[in-house]
Amino acid sequence: MTRTYKKSGGFTLVELLAVIVVFMVIGTIIMSILVTSLRTSSKTNLLSSVRANGNYAISEMSKLIRNARVLQSPFPCGTNDNPTTTTSATITTPDNLLVTFACTGTTVASNGASLIDTNAVKVTSCQFTCTQQNPTDYPVIKIQLGIAQATGGNFFENFASPSAIPFETSVVLRNLNR
Repeated sequence: MTRTYKKSGGFTLVELLAVIVVFMVIGTIIMSILVTSLRTSSKTNLLSSVRANGNYAISEMSKLIRNARVLQSPFPCGTNDNPTTTTSATITTPDNLLVTFACTGTTVASNGASLIDTNAVKVTSCQFTCTQQNPTDYPVIKIQLGIAQATGGNFFENFASPSAIPFETSVVLRNLNR
């Protein structure tokens, strides 16, 4: 008597292993794409935070210095060839309030209140340069800031930039002695 085997409708072991390998390759590709996009998103958010803090600090100082009635310090201003450079600037606002911008440690402050989020970013360099070519000219205050991420993690993508991002502007005191 001869036996005849009836082929069942299942899959062979080789076919099942081939499908498992294909799914593993597809899963690996998808995971690498997700990890890369999350790293890029994290780094973009960190750079955005540094830029937002720097832009806010520069704009607040510029606005108040531009409309200042009196420049208390640095005074007198130097010439273009020999400018006066300090780490603080004191002005009197149109409301006769005394405002001091100071670079202290890892922050820049206005009357002691930090203009940046010190948990997210830190000031690495900060200076105010005052120039006035003639005594009749309006003084020009040049503000220079270097701002970097305050802390990083153990991974490279947790660092916004290996060095500080520079921020710089020049402000003419247009309401001086008015």
